[in-house]
Amino acid sequence: MRKSIILLTATLIVQPALKAQDPLARLAELFRQRADAQKLDECIRLGEEIMAQGPQRSAAVILARAYYFKAEGEPDKEKKLELFEKGVKAGEAALMTIPAYKDGMAAKEKEENIVKKLTKEDMDALYWTAANLARYAKFAPFSKKLAVKSRVRMLWDRVMELDPDYNYGGVYRFFGGYYALVPSITGEQDPAKSREMFEKGIQSAPHYLETKVLFAEAYCTHGKVKDRELFRKLLNEVLEADVSAYPEIAPENNIAKNKARALLAQEAELFD
Repeated sequence: MRKSIILLTATLIVQPALKAQDPLARLAELFRQRADAQKLDECIRLGEEIMAQGPQRSAAVILARAYYFKAEGEPDKEKKLELFEKGVKAGEAALMTIPAYKDGMAAKEKEENIVKKLTKEDMDALYWTAANLARYAKFAPFSKKLAVKSRVRMLWDRVMELDPDYNYGGVYRFFGGYYALVPSITGEQDPAKSREMFEKGIQSAPHYLETKVLFAEAYCTHGKVKDRELFRKLLNEVLEADVSAYPEIAPENNIAKNKARALLAQEAELFD
């Protein structure tokens, strides 16, 4: 009996040590600590090292998310663009581990047809490719925006079809911004649809604060809207929110709070 207890104790001691040595487990743990800039950079370095050894879908997805998160907090526009571009490449690496996508690309099928073959099980790779590409397009020069516009829309249309509530209603955030910010020359700009999408996003995940920030930024300041009262209401709700209530997204919510403060500081410039 005593020998069994000793063996069990030894196993319990060894197992965490083995887990700590597992690169994928270490990568996931580093991403969990992404609010710490050093941990985030270490996560990115490890993710790149793992990917250099061969395709790993879970590593590629975490890497795409890490680049996205780092870019969101990066004030320099050029560095931000570079990070989002790296996030796109990591997302594409994740997509290439999906047989239907890899085979379709090898056969030189149109990507829009390949993407239609993706399922809910492929959402992590699809979503984080789309998310990084959309943010890249937002900050890119006009010519580069146009170059990726159709691909951005195609990826997000598939996200909407598969699971609009994925990542706290992320597709609603995208389309809320899309219908507000897409150039009017496209004929797709529609502030009413923008508001509808943002409201659905808040309904999907009211505790994910970025939705309210983008609602205020993209819709409330729109030239055809200029809703200063709603702008203040949304951003003050973000600032008053308790991020500790949802620790799994506290890092994202803290970034949202910083954005809210910055937008409120620009209120006069945005509305006067």
